Amino acid sequence: MMLLACDTSSDICSVALVNNGEVLYTKQIAGPQIHIEKLSIFLHEALVEVKRQAAELDQLVIAIGPGSFNGLRIGLATMKALALTMNVPLIPVKTTDALAYGLWKKQAGVGRAVIFSHRDYVHFADYTFSPEITPATQQFHYSSWETLFESGVDFYFGRAERGFKDWLASTAGVQIRENFYEVEADAINVALYAAAIKSQKVPDLDELEPFYNAKYEAKKWVPPKF
Repeated sequence: MMLLACDTSSDICSVALVNNGEVLYTKQIAGPQIHIEKLSIFLHEALVEVKRQAAELDQLVIAIGPGSFNGLRIGLATMKALALTMNVPLIPVKTTDALAYGLWKKQAGVGRAVIFSHRDYVHFADYTFSPEITPATQQFHYSSWETLFESGVDFYFGRAERGFKDWLASTAGVQIRENFYEVEADAINVALYAAAIKSQKVPDLDELEPFYNAKYEAKKWVPPKF
């Protein structure tokens, strides 16, 4: 099965082309506003490789969130357009599921996936790691990173970035830092996870929306004082 996947759920823009578990193309880069600049270029390069293989795409795959508000919108809009143009199904994969897949068969016990949001807020979801069961979760949380520690969690994983990275390095974050595994946002794991759950129903493109898992509240405007 030939899969073209992208992950724009963080400040990393990542694209991968995978065929029956073999990585044929992958490229990623990190930086502010990088998705709008690089995603189309990476996808074009991957499609050139598809032609070189004299093959056809079976599925497109997108990391649907939780994650960056702008990154998710750019990634999904681009992949929807590609799906319509090529008439290829688009499969959504939760970002934390892909992160968990990156540690599958490497860890055991209960792991908590963590994705930085903004200020001191993080998305997180718990996974029970077992070699026989593909990691998945139905419950997602959104809260301050101060609430991350829990006695029933064996380890934590995700990408330490920006303010969350600073907090992990502080005294307040020591309980998380001692059992934290760095896992990059990676389109390869997004593609491999989609292949592992191939029985999933293909959603209608009109109903496919980014999974923000957060409530954004507009700040009340306060008139300036002169």
